[in-house]
Amino acid sequence: MRVLLAVEHPDYAEILHRAVQDLAYTVTARVRQLRQLRAVARKTETDIMLLAFDEIDRIKLRHIERAYLVQPCPIVLFTRRGDTEIIDAALKAGVSAFIVDGLRAERIKPIIDTAVIRFNGVQDLLRELEQANTTEQERKLIGQATGILARQAHIPESAAAKALRRLALNRNKRIVDVADCIINGERLLAHV
Repeated sequence: MRVLLAVEHPDYAEILHRAVQDLAYTVTARVRQLRQLRAVARKTETDIMLLAFDEIDRIKLRHIERAYLVQPCPIVLFTRRGDTEIIDAALKAGVSAFIVDGLRAERIKPIIDTAVIRFNGVQDLLRELEQANTTEQERKLIGQATGILARQAHIPESAAAKALRRLALNRNKRIVDVADCIINGERLLAHV
């Protein structure tokens, strides 16, 4: 499994890095600040992101969400504090597992497994919902928008499809409506 680490303190980094090595996973990249996360996620193939920060706020969550949209994958967030509002916002930003004051090496494998299972379950539900709520014409629009996203963001179509679904979910919009906006935006830019 390819892991992207975003860790604030060297102590956290050491625990996570050692645990990842013990699991025979590969660290593809390591960042210290969340504002670097999206750029690094765009350049690396990542199966999971492991993040460890003392505190999480709305600004940090925005960086996490942007990285998730570029590279949809399970995200595990370790932090020392978390209230209900921040946990809810983190889950909406794409975090699969929000762990408060629980960064211990022996817990990392089951937490990763849980995050992967939750991520895959959410992706399956989103696909099923998309299929149930779209006509053939709408599926063509979604496919076209997915292609645009993949081309513009330089990401695989599967990642673009996941990002499109997550964007629609986070904006509380139908995926076909978000797809239509993307297509119209590209048409507008082509005529400018």
